Amino acid sequence: MEKTQQQGYVMLVGLVIMAVLMTMSGVVWGYTTVQIKSSKQAVSNTQLLHMAEAGLDKAVYELNQNTSFVGESNVAIGEGTYTTTVTNIDATNKQVTSTAYIPNSTNPTSQITVKVRVGIDSTVISFNYGVQAGSGGFVMTGGATINGNVYSNGTINATTGVRITGSASAANPPATFADQSNNSPTPISSCSSSTCITYGNATATEDFAQSFRVSDSERMNYISLYIRKNGSPSNSTLRIVTDNSGSPSSTTLMSATLSAASVTTNFGWVNVTMPPTPILEPSQTYWIVLDGSSNASNYYIIGANTSYANGTAKIGRQSAGTWANTSPSGLDGYFQIYLGGGTSMIGGNTYNTGVYVGTTGTDLAWANNVMGATVSGPLYCQTSSYTNKACNTSRPDPTPQPMPLSDGNIENWKEDAESGGVHNGDYNVGWQGATIGPKKINGNLTVGGGGTLTVTGTLWVTGNITTGGGGTVRLDSSYGSNSGAIVSDGWINVAGGSNFAGSGTAGSYPFLITTSACPVAPGCGSNDAIYLSGGAGAVAIVAQNGNVRINGGSSLKAVTGKQITMDGGASLTYDSGLISESFNSGPGGSWAKVAGTYIIVE
Repeated sequence: MEKTQQQGYVMLVGLVIMAVLMTMSGVVWGYTTVQIKSSKQAVSNTQLLHMAEAGLDKAVYELNQNTSFVGESNVAIGEGTYTTTVTNIDATNKQVTSTAYIPNSTNPTSQITVKVRVGIDSTVISFNYGVQAGSGGFVMTGGATINGNVYSNGTINATTGVRITGSASAANPPATFADQSNNSPTPISSCSSSTCITYGNATATEDFAQSFRVSDSERMNYISLYIRKNGSPSNSTLRIVTDNSGSPSSTTLMSATLSAASVTTNFGWVNVTMPPTPILEPSQTYWIVLDGSSNASNYYIIGANTSYANGTAKIGRQSAGTWANTSPSGLDGYFQIYLGGGTSMIGGNTYNTGVYVGTTGTDLAWANNVMGATVSGPLYCQTSSYTNKACNTSRPDPTPQPMPLSDGNIENWKEDAESGGVHNGDYNVGWQGATIGPKKINGNLTVGGGGTLTVTGTLWVTGNITTGGGGTVRLDSSYGSNSGAIVSDGWINVAGGSNFAGSGTAGSYPFLITTSACPVAPGCGSNDAIYLSGGAGAVAIVAQNGNVRINGGSSLKAVTGKQITMDGGASLTYDSGLISESFNSGPGGSWAKVAGTYIIVE
């Protein structure tokens, strides 16, 4: 009996222990199942998020190809799909919604939605001066008047009673030829390791460097680079540094900014103007360093070869002082270095009423030499003669300022125009009017007879543009607050009675842009790159390679030319509020995500 009881107790204890073990096993199994399920759900949520973000990125890409893109449905990606929708907020902002979905998922969260606002980048192209002349300078005679300020990268030759009601600054022009250059690129559509150098795509290749030696003891004026970008990289700092045993040192002699706005997705020459610099010596080796950040999707590419004899390129990281040879070794980036040049002047007469500068005590005249001038405010110069006051020599000569457009900017506009089709032959607009754009016109464009040309997209005219006879050029209302580009490869003649207008929304203007080098290029005849003989209105004109001649009274938003000439009693009034321009296509028209607007809905 006693033995039987003991056996019963043992069995009971065993059953209790077994029950406890089974309970614990169930708890552990349940916990493990929850963790596995939670882990799978986390992985699934991450997959969904990546899929939805891929949809956002694709939508932004498509918008930059076609601003009318409205989204796409059930696009296969990985184990699932995404659907995007694009809705308008206003003229320069849209909302992109992307929903990712994994079918047959055991995850309760089988889909996720994200939203972001995208906008046109309005900081891309800057027209910092209402009236800006390039290295050809400014020529004003015969009582011409500018109502506002003038900035010139060369002499302001102003005589015989000329008036500038604001300030006048004349920087020293660069030499007309490059002291150092590796500048014979052929058009590059795709890169190989021997024809291009990529930088900014990874930490180890964050920065680009190119060594050089100058042939004369002189100050640097500007550097030109043959470059394109991938994605939307940020600005780079262009440094000139000394040599350290065959690599760039940490000693910066001068620096300036390579604007991402001037670099496009097509190869083109981009100029970087340098500040007042120390004299470079032929006995020394120097380095151009493009110092920026790194991003696998947003970076720069420089055309390259092995032809430059006075230096070589390297890839590395300036902040860490780590540099390596290019692959293959011995490559040289395409670049041009312009040194020195002439000394600038304002005026030119042998009496102090040759030019009047300023109307207030703050309006200044600033150049290396001022001759034959009456200045209302400060007079900054190194030498002067026939002036109403002596030079204040405390300032160095003014620094040349970069021109607003790069070759790549203009090429982007041409591509955008051509995407809308080609019209072969001259395009004439008379009293009946017309609507066109985007379009490439293989011929001349003429607007007259009181007719109105309504521009609905970028125009590229391979020939000449003539407006007059009461003709009007205006932007379609769809431009909103954006400006529009009309690009010509020939000369442009804006005659009296021409009218220009934006979309009707404040801040919208047409820009007349020519690539012409007239009057010095073949085939120009007696034509300037742009000839303006009165009228105009809400339009900006740009001729960075040629001469802009203004004759008569004109009112503009802005004028930029390699050289600007005013004669015959011409007067010019411009919009001093025009600082930067946002375009609805091409450069300045890039859609990008607006920081701080990204949200996960579910």
